[in-house]
Amino acid sequence: MSEQQNSLSARDERVPADVSSVFNLETHGPDVWVGESPDYPWGRIFGGLVIAQALWAATQTVADEHVLHSMHSYFILGGNPAEPVRYEVDRIRNGRSFSTRRVVARQSGGAIFNLSCSFQRHEEGVETQTATFPSDAPDPSTIESHREGAGIDRFDVDLKGNQPRSLVWVRYPGALSDDPRVHLCALAYLSDSNAMDAVAHAHPNGMPEDHETWDQTYMSASLDHAMWFHRPVNANDWLLFDMDGHGILRTRGLTTGHVFNTNGDHIATIAQEGLIREIK
Repeated sequence: MSEQQNSLSARDERVPADVSSVFNLETHGPDVWVGESPDYPWGRIFGGLVIAQALWAATQTVADEHVLHSMHSYFILGGNPAEPVRYEVDRIRNGRSFSTRRVVARQSGGAIFNLSCSFQRHEEGVETQTATFPSDAPDPSTIESHREGAGIDRFDVDLKGNQPRSLVWVRYPGALSDDPRVHLCALAYLSDSNAMDAVAHAHPNGMPEDHETWDQTYMSASLDHAMWFHRPVNANDWLLFDMDGHGILRTRGLTTGHVFNTNGDHIATIAQEGLIREIK
């Protein structure tokens, strides 16, 4: 365990969220599902939760042979974890090769999240990979992780130099079903765990040392989030998120990155824009 990880674990005394019921959605009429949120220590719904639940709601409206391959979403309002979230699915298109869905997540105050996603029927073709597994990532069998506030098992790699980057091993701790579609949605839950860290590393103030310092330094929020799913995944296994910050324009920062499994396979690609305001 790196010194950075030791200090982070020691400072993070927040009670982690219980993610065991994230995918227990209830049907509320045609193409409508309702999901509950665990208690998050920061008082708002974790962005990864609404992404994952919206994707799971959409997944249940497509044929089993159509598999999620991309999603694009916008965070509209912060969600209240004490109130259920209603996911309304619109069947935009059912095609032979592709199916398209739109999902609006609502609470009593209105829409909090909007998502579009696409599913593809399995099709034989070439398979190549150009993304390179990071050489500075430790073997996950040698790490000592901690469970963070979002309920995720996590290990932050201590990077050398002042890099606008975040390199993190994560895994979904709750037992998931054997349905590979659920694991893709769980991957989406994990995908919101370190994107804003890469944005913070690109800020002149840098990455705060702990959660309290972060709250004193920045007001931050995810604005939009996109993912491309390349290969099947087991979200209960360790996954490496390698995110790069691409600078900040006024109050918006952009980060993109790759997700790898322990075999070095490129599982997914992520892009997120986030709001980061300096508190003065």
